[in-house]
Amino acid sequence: MNIIRRVNEEEQGIHVYGQLIHNTSVLENLKTEGIDTINCLDQLTPGKKLAVRTHGIPKHEEDHLKNQGIEYVDATCPLVKKLHHIIETIDETDTRIVIIGDKNHPEITAAKSYAQNAVIVDSESDIEKIKKSRRIAVIGQTTLDTDHFKKMVSLLVEKADKLEVYNTICNATKVRQQAVRQLAPKVDVMVVLGNKNSSNTRKLFNIASRINKNTFYVEKSSELNDAGFIEKIKDFRSAGIAAGASTPPAEIQNAKNILENITRVKEINNGKRKRNSSH
Repeated sequence: MNIIRRVNEEEQGIHVYGQLIHNTSVLENLKTEGIDTINCLDQLTPGKKLAVRTHGIPKHEEDHLKNQGIEYVDATCPLVKKLHHIIETIDETDTRIVIIGDKNHPEITAAKSYAQNAVIVDSESDIEKIKKSRRIAVIGQTTLDTDHFKKMVSLLVEKADKLEVYNTICNATKVRQQAVRQLAPKVDVMVVLGNKNSSNTRKLFNIASRINKNTFYVEKSSELNDAGFIEKIKDFRSAGIAAGASTPPAEIQNAKNILENITRVKEINNGKRKRNSSH
């Protein structure tokens, strides 16, 4: 975010190639600052700099930028870059590459482009279709559910004489997921805050909902003011909040304030009922 804003201030503006991060409110704020998102190079305004999204872009598109002499700022996450490097250095003549992740996610679309014949899997049925090979290299999307990654790897063991596993799940993802596993069983209700198209936020919701049936997925903290939501949690005494990597800190704090306010209102009402019953 700082890189993009600095270039926008110092240069004559900047376009982001693809959604910088998966958070609508952040993208809307960037737009008010004159930082637009474009989905193809034909939309690039002459004279403006170009920034590559955090999820990265396919190799052939990056090669095109270089070949055309288009100046760009590479905002690809370093851990995503590491994933690209791992895939690119695997000898495909001797090894089948299997990427665990969402085939429709931009990170996986970009990662697959660094191999000639990589296979993307995200379910048990996907793995069943893979033919047994002498050697398989497994790489995971950086925002995978760690439990899901382990399960997929255990299934792939049966598909290869030799299995090479590259644990490319980012540490921030692991920390958030572990925090949710610890928090979800301790509270009456869990609120997961972040965009619905955010892979890492969706994984947090899946983990929390497996542990706590009273788990809600909201994109904006303002949704917590909804009368229907308040009605659902009115009898709960404790709440936990988890947020995706691209959720702004201000949104998290606002969610905390709203939930605390709901609790205070409930306590006040309970106090009134007790006083009334004593008369």
